[in-house]
Amino acid sequence: MRAIVERKKNAKSVRKNQPPIVCGTDFSKTAIEAVDVAAAMARRLGTKLVLVHVDEFYGMAAVDSRLFGAAVAHGRPELNRIADRLRGLGTDVGEKLLCGSAFDKLVTVAIEATGSLIVVGAVGHGLAKRLFVGSVAERTAEASPIPTLVVRPGGRLASWIRGEHALKVLVGYDFSAASDAALRWLNQMQQLGRYEITVLYSSWPPDEARRLGYEGPMPPSANVEQIRKDLQRDLVNRVVKLLPKQKVNTIVEPGWGTPEGYLFQIAGEQHVDLIVVGTHQRHGLGRVLLGSVSRAVLHHAKMAVAVVPPAESAAR
Repeated sequence: MRAIVERKKNAKSVRKNQPPIVCGTDFSKTAIEAVDVAAAMARRLGTKLVLVHVDEFYGMAAVDSRLFGAAVAHGRPELNRIADRLRGLGTDVGEKLLCGSAFDKLVTVAIEATGSLIVVGAVGHGLAKRLFVGSVAERTAEASPIPTLVVRPGGRLASWIRGEHALKVLVGYDFSAASDAALRWLNQMQQLGRYEITVLYSSWPPDEARRLGYEGPMPPSANVEQIRKDLQRDLVNRVVKLLPKQKVNTIVEPGWGTPEGYLFQIAGEQHVDLIVVGTHQRHGLGRVLLGSVSRAVLHHAKMAVAVVPPAESAAR
């Protein structure tokens, strides 16, 4: 069931002195696309871009000065070249060449800079490549107290920032603090361009019936009509509160499968450009028992993904 929530948009404005955007690059084609998106965001927001290259080869180089020097000689000129190109486009760029774990250093830089966003590129969908995503983009999103944007090759983020079209966004929502944070982040990012937003809540009918005290018969593949109305009302009220200036399509979908399955279904039907999800940043046994929608989305989505932690994570 769908409903439309509409509010008048404010005129676009660019606020100065915003927290910087941090972007990781390994100099690959996909990473360069992510860098260009991050730079366009920084210019539009009037803020600084911190460009980070982490050479994990340094772990070996630390015990051999010749290897260390060779790694620096390889990485520094390319990092400088990219930074100079972006400065030519009017981007305020800072550069960091680091050694160690890529995701750990990216998160550390973002925290120290009080960054507003981490941008990384993602590779394709082969098994080995998905494992690479898991080692950098996925781990960054899991560890970062700052939102992470994972850019897929061939996406429409750059043309959206240039004002060529509205961005089709799908938000996975579950009435949690992390989901609220995702909506708030999306509201802040409206400075970048126009949105067409769909907010999806995938409900498990037996759980909703227990929560709301319903004891009657249950349809085999749907919510009871009164439960559906209650959920639709609650979702609309939350969207109005957290996205007050946006026109939003809200969907309550009775779900007997995994939430990410319904996200992928709607994303395919609507040709979505960006999926936005909150992350509970579960670890260890909690992740095994409860799963992770954000991790599944990062693994399998074919479009850009923004992963937003709860607000209390950013405060920490």
